[in-house]
Parts: sequence; structure tokens; C-alpha cells
Amino acid sequence: MFIKTTTNSAGQTYYHLVESYRLDGKVKHRTLLSLGKAGEDRMDELISAISKHKEILTILELAKNIDVKDTYILGPLLVLERLFARSGIDSILQSITARHPKLEFDLRGLVFTLAAARFVRPGSKLKVFEYWQKRFYPEMVTPNIGLHQLYRTLDLLAEHKDEIEKDLFWRDRDLLNREVDVVLYDLTTLRFESTRTDLGDLRQFGYSKERRSDCTQVVLGLLVTPEGIPIGFEVYPGNTFEGKTIKDIVAKLREKFSIRRFIFVGDRGLFSKTNLKELRGENKAGEFIVGMKLAVFKNRHDEFYDIKRYQWLNADLAVYETKHEDDRCIITWSRSRAERDRKAREEVLDKIRKKLSKKKITAKEFVSNTTYQRYVVGLNDNKEFTLNQKAIDQDTLRDGFFGVVTNVMDMDAKEIVENYKTLWIVEDAFGEIKGTLRARPVFHWTDPRIVGHLTLCFIAYYCESLMTKALRDKKFILDSRAIDEEIIDPRPLTVLEAMRELQEVRAVPVKVRNTTLWVRTDINGNAHKLFSAIGLKPPPKVLRLTSKSENVVAQA
Repeated sequence: MFIKTTTNSAGQTYYHLVESYRLDGKVKHRTLLSLGKAGEDRMDELISAISKHKEILTILELAKNIDVKDTYILGPLLVLERLFARSGIDSILQSITARHPKLEFDLRGLVFTLAAARFVRPGSKLKVFEYWQKRFYPEMVTPNIGLHQLYRTLDLLAEHKDEIEKDLFWRDRDLLNREVDVVLYDLTTLRFESTRTDLGDLRQFGYSKERRSDCTQVVLGLLVTPEGIPIGFEVYPGNTFEGKTIKDIVAKLREKFSIRRFIFVGDRGLFSKTNLKELRGENKAGEFIVGMKLAVFKNRHDEFYDIKRYQWLNADLAVYETKHEDDRCIITWSRSRAERDRKAREEVLDKIRKKLSKKKITAKEFVSNTTYQRYVVGLNDNKEFTLNQKAIDQDTLRDGFFGVVTNVMDMDAKEIVENYKTLWIVEDAFGEIKGTLRARPVFHWTDPRIVGHLTLCFIAYYCESLMTKALRDKKFILDSRAIDEEIIDPRPLTVLEAMRELQEVRAVPVKVRNTTLWVRTDINGNAHKLFSAIGLKPPPKVLRLTSKSENVVAQA
């Protein structure tokens, strides 16, 4: 750390506390604190000015006497603290604590710190524990805990999972004064870096959506509103077929959340007579919009793929509505989807052509991929391998088409399709849970710990979804300097980008003689936008003053 001087056009000199850091092998500088304009005041007056939060600071002697220790992460903690209070997570955890009078640690504090770590430095609980003890602003995290208390926290989250989901749902519903009509549902898999299956029921081998058949896994089912707010989740054994989750998840929707009317939206993997029956329920009152597998209706292909039957809604989208048994069958064709389908197929064919160009090639090159098998002739007799031009031509004719089946009668075809297309929100949620929050690989062994870990990730993602909604509602645009100072086109600011800058908002202990001044660095750019979006006022420049004999909290 060092003191940097700058001089404006009027000849006035200003001082800044600056930190050096490396990015992509290059040394860069960031301003930790704008110390103000140079003057003739003495050190005692400087300390007095800082304690009163004056913006203009005198530092003639500060450069000679300053002793700056390591900086501590502050920004993400401030944001998460606000969301814990506003969303009701604090009160939910306090209620759980009250039912465990013998609990010897701060449950809320540990959940808060663990959730913050998912944004800042996700990893195993042991690594996270070691990191936050060293790098998080100590006034905002739980100190002096044992690792066993951390794991006990996960056990409690697993035990009260349903309660947490239900309370958050009703608090959110009451806060927004809304009726939940549409519920989005999808599944994914989360892997373990282990092959053991003898430690519980959940860790099993199965079809991996991550293409890691060498690892055990669990199946995660997630329910999300069209606004992107998670409602709840369920964990299933890793060998569970996704269609078999429907009965369970629908029952929980009706029992746990008591939703007046919900329209269940799911992808094509859920399309079957059995699943549609489960969605309707015993009184046939359940409503759904589910992706339809057009390929299975071979006797109706002449009808489904005849564009002359379609009504054009706009220059890109055409729609055709018919019946599937007692339900509405809505099929669409779009130019943009057709182009995506064509490009995706060409990428696959390019890979196949490269394999076929090898001098020595066996069926093993293709049998691991069902798409490869479809486009290659000769695999059965293991002789000459060639492209299956007939299959290619057939798929070309189907580019751009997709269908949904629904029993919703009070929406037009366009609205039905638009609701189905919102499934990308669930897919995006999985991307954030797996990516930003690093829910996998899962490092826990027992079923309760696995559920506890995913409950923690659910809480973290719930907070992230609130941030995303706030940024979207405010229509905040990304500042170009957010990404390594490169120029980019204006686009909506994301939580991930804002969080990156929030990590630069630090608490800095500055030792001046016998007094330590805990000062915060500036809140700028996209970090400031996130503060504004959630209605969070920045804390004072001086967080607190400490001496050898006392701790003094600075007054705002």
C-alpha cells in the first residue's frame, strides 16, 4: 500500500490510499480511500476529523506514520445483511434458534457467513471456514467457532428445509401482494467427486446431465416463479428418472404452499401419459404447459410439419393449434429457432466428419453419443462408416419446430408459448447455482449434510434472485469499466458483475500511533448501483475506532 498524490487543473493536491494488485500478470492499482486535500493540520486534528466523517482530510504527516494491515472484504456482507433482514431470513433463523434452546452458537451468524462465502469464495466448508476467518470484516461474521458447529448448521438447515421454503414463499407473496399462477419446474444433476454409494440413499450413479457418468450424483428439482424467485427444491437419488418426480413435486406444491391456482410448466422430459395424469390431479383441476415430443407422433408428421397449416403471428413466428387427446396441442415454427437448429447440427456433423477422416476408426468413436449414432451408417456391422444423409435430410425438414401440450383454456396460443419459453429462467437458475454459487461438486457424504448444503445454496440463490429483480426493476446498465476496463456494449447489469466490484469495497485497518481507524473504501460504479437497487445506504467512511484499551464504534 502507498500514498498517491494527484493534482487538479487548479493546482490543488489530493492524496489517496492505493493498493497494488495483479490481474492477468499485470500490476494494477486501485484506490482504497480518497484521503482528501493536503493542508497544514496536525495528526491529532486528522484523527478528530476522521472520527467526525469529514470528507476533506489532511494527511501531511499521515504518509510518514501510516501502518496499513491487510484489507478485509466488506461490500458483499453489507448487501447480504440487508437482504437477510428485508426478505425475512433473519426472523426465520431466529425462530428456528428459539426451538433449539441448547444451541451453543449463533445459527443466523453462521448461515449468513456461509451464504456470503458462496458469493465470495465458494468451495468446501473447510476452505471457506479458513478463508472467512482471515479475509471477512470481523465485525460482521461469526468469530471463534469450531468446524463441528459449521456442520451442525447444515444439519439444522436440512431439518428445517421445508419450513424455510414455506416461510420465504409466504413472506414474498405477502410483500409483493401477488397471486402465483405460473410455476416453472426443471431438474438437473449435481455430481460428487466420489464413487461411493454406501453412505445414504441420495448418492447414486445415474444419467448425468453434466456428462460425468464416472461420478455419483443427486438429482435436483427446482421450482421457480416467472420472476426468477425460487419457491422450493427437492433432492432425489442420483438414479431417479425425471418423470418419476412429478407426483412428488406436485403434491408438495399443493400441500406446502397451498397455491390457489398454479400452472405447471415443464420441459419435454416430463411428457408422458402418466405425468400428465399426475399434473391434472385426482379432481382434474391441475393445469400444465409441458413440452411435446413431436418425434413420437410419426403418424402426424405430415400434419405437424406442414407450414401451410400455420398462422403467422409475426415475421419470425408461426403457430398451429390442434388436439392431443383431450388437451390443446400448440406447435410453432420460428426462423430464429430454425437457424439455431441448423447451426447446432452442423457443429455435430463437423465433429463426425473429423472422426470419419481418420485412417483407423472403430464403432467406439460413435457409440457413446446418441446423436453421433443417428448420423452415422455402418455401426451395426462395424464395417464402412458413412454419414446418414437420410437422417440429416429428415432433421433439416424439422428445423425450427417445437410443440407444447396444455390443458389451460383461458390463454391464447401465443401466451401459452411465451409461458413455456420462460423455462430458460430455471435453466439460468441452475447455471447460477452450479456456477456462481458452486453447488457442485458436493463435498458432503451423508444425506442430511447434502440436503443442508443445498438448502444453504437455495438461501444464497434466493438472495441473488432478489438482487437480480431489483437491478432489472431499476433498469440499471452495466458500466463498461466493470470488465477489466474494456469497452463493451451497454447491457443490463448482472449480480455477478456487481458482486465482483463489491468485493473491492473493503474495510481497511489504518494504525495511527496508538489508534486503529477502520475505514471503508469507496463504493463506485456497479457496486454503487447494487446498493441503490436494494435501498442500502453506504455506511460511514470510518466504520469504527479502536485502541489498545477500548473499542469505539464511530457514530454516523
